[in-house]
Amino acid sequence: MPEYRIYVEDREVVTPGELLAEGQVIASDGTYREGDKVYSKVTGLASIEGRKVRVIPLSGPYVPTKGDYVIGIVQEVKFSSWLLDIRAPTPGVLHVSEFVDEEVDLITTDLSEYLREGDVVGALVQEVDPVKRVKLTTKGEAMNPLGRLKDGRIVEIDPVKVPRVIGRRGSMVRMLKDVLGCDIFVGINGRIFIRAREEPREIREDLAVRAIVEIERRSHLSGLTDWLESTLKRLSRW
Repeated sequence: MPEYRIYVEDREVVTPGELLAEGQVIASDGTYREGDKVYSKVTGLASIEGRKVRVIPLSGPYVPTKGDYVIGIVQEVKFSSWLLDIRAPTPGVLHVSEFVDEEVDLITTDLSEYLREGDVVGALVQEVDPVKRVKLTTKGEAMNPLGRLKDGRIVEIDPVKVPRVIGRRGSMVRMLKDVLGCDIFVGINGRIFIRAREEPREIREDLAVRAIVEIERRSHLSGLTDWLESTLKRLSRW
């Protein structure tokens, strides 16, 4: 018999009392254990890291956690790093070594040559220290692109509604991408980047923004994916 079993997928929407895993797993934030079984305490987004199981709750502000994919906006260029607004209580720090591959002479180089104020960046939370300072990186592996994001638009939603935009096993965001012909990158911090892949770009992106706003507004309703898909197909007759 296996040492442990995990019954949900990473980033899957879960509800209170839902069985997440059993056996020799680490029950972390948002979960509780009964015997050898681990259940969700809250409605939220399952996070699976090896044997560690946690749930990102659907309540409260965005709280950065190591491994989160976030979309940040450069708010300040420093000597050796950038400060990014990640919709958290403190900005995220992106050191030049976590963005640029080659060696950079900080004495002679202005980092605004790489990133300027207002630029949009997809990043991973690398570390959150005991006083809640957040370090970011654009190196590593993520389901969404890392680095500067260009030629698109941003929509912001309540971070607690992010799991609804993603949908169970990615069903909602996958439907939006397919029907609207857009790249849609969802940050756990409630910031979403949209970029149409083909013309008419402005109309496609407008519909994507409207759809995401509707998802946030109607997140409590069942059957939302099917309703939204039929509505978008009716509107998107290119």
